[in-house]
Amino acid sequence: MCVGFWSLEHPRYALILCSNRDEYLSRPTVSARFHSFGNINDDASGDGLVLSGRDMLAGGTWAGLSRSGRVAIITNITEPPSQYDSSRGDLTSSFLLPKKPTMTLREEIHELTSRNTKFAGFNLLLLSPRAESDPRANKLSLDAAIATNCGGGGRIIARELTYEERRCGGISNGVDHHGANEWPKVKHGVQALQDILSSDFDESKLVEQLVCPQNALIFGGSRESWKSDVAPIDRSTLRNTIEVDPLLIPIKSSSSDINDCYGTRLSTIILIRRDGGVLFIERDIWVLKEGGTVAKADPRTQREFRFNTQIDSEGQQVI
Repeated sequence: MCVGFWSLEHPRYALILCSNRDEYLSRPTVSARFHSFGNINDDASGDGLVLSGRDMLAGGTWAGLSRSGRVAIITNITEPPSQYDSSRGDLTSSFLLPKKPTMTLREEIHELTSRNTKFAGFNLLLLSPRAESDPRANKLSLDAAIATNCGGGGRIIARELTYEERRCGGISNGVDHHGANEWPKVKHGVQALQDILSSDFDESKLVEQLVCPQNALIFGGSRESWKSDVAPIDRSTLRNTIEVDPLLIPIKSSSSDINDCYGTRLSTIILIRRDGGVLFIERDIWVLKEGGTVAKADPRTQREFRFNTQIDSEGQQVI
């Protein structure tokens, strides 16, 4: 279970995005760094084209950003577990590191929806600089779409975001157009982000509002404003909370390295200014220490990256 919230229509920011990754705390993961989706053990020079954390078992990422300003966020659809030959991580990596960097988002979507590959259920947010974007003139803007298969093995469909979704939108683990936006965590998160965007803020204040002092992605509100009175007890009740405190969820896995302690592992913030300046922050939330002890992570261990997108005056990636 994961959740993400964004705005694409702020006058100073082409993108304000924040997300949580909910996962088994023992699942092997590499913290955010630049890479090019090569071998995880060899791809650590910091010179790659993509900035993201990586799942060590499947090799993909749940949320990433390319140097050219492309962004991909993927969430699973809540459903009974099934096995598929293809990994959903391929969906984010192929978009963030495309074979044809000059393809428009519509062309990418057409290619994606033409695939006959079967995946476990997913929702995929895709963002790409518009052709008329010019960071040097403070005019960077992003095209945006959501792709989904509506459940395991389903046909991939996609649509562009509505204006309201561009202004402030959310994504989690429901099925698009089948109540996904009515999940409590999505409704609370979207409303809270709207409240922040309607106030005056500088970048440092914005970051602190998106990540509270207790390291939970709660958009500056009180815990009671978004968290259910009854703590989640299984996957079906995770829709009621943005930050998932650790709980035991049985897992069927061939890997002896994964136990069944599940919760919000980390939060990610991506800010892209209209002039192309990027701030990327990844902060651990719950960690599994030696001996199996679960603890809140030290916020001072967060990873922070600043750079400028590599886009020319025609909105194309600079190679």
